[in-house]
Amino acid sequence: MIDPDILLIATVQLAEGVKNLIGEKGANAVLRDAGRHSGAKLLESLIGHLPEVLDKEEALRRTCMILEEEGFAKSLSKEEGQVVVEGDIFSDAVEGEIEKSPIVYFFIGLIEGFVQFMSEEKAILKPNSIEKGKFVFSYS
Repeated sequence: MIDPDILLIATVQLAEGVKNLIGEKGANAVLRDAGRHSGAKLLESLIGHLPEVLDKEEALRRTCMILEEEGFAKSLSKEEGQVVVEGDIFSDAVEGEIEKSPIVYFFIGLIEGFVQFMSEEKAILKPNSIEKGKFVFSYS
């Protein structure tokens, strides 16, 4: 079986490769969309069909709990119009400045995909503060 750290590095390098091919804005858009799709599919494989449709706020709260429990970060919390991520799994695999890595947008899309799967409403996240080991996103 492959080492999970190698998969993380490969995923980050894939994101950087897409950025090199189509530019920063294009890579951010493509990886965000990929995150949305894979987030919904991942959640479906983890929990199957939800017996109820949740409102967006509750879906976002549960998304934070699930992603934290599954090891995507040491801490994910929904606080007053923001999602705060601490100790994410991607930061250490990024060479250079995390705020310029499209992997951040993949992570945003993953959160948005989870929320949409549970609530059938869209949550749109916007990066407020991005640094290695801590992301702060506002949402609407």
